[in-house]
Amino acid sequence: MNRVRSKLERKLDEVNHTMELIRTIVPSLTLIVQVIILIKLFS
Repeated sequence: MNRVRSKLERKLDEVNHTMELIRTIVPSLTLIVQVIILIKLFS
């Protein structure tokens, strides 16, 4: 079990920056889409 866990941890460490980028981009895109929807609703 310890060996599997360390392999998983190493893989997660490798993709950590990519996950952080995705965590930044997705909420930003969601906010932009919500603003566009609100503008279309009230115009």
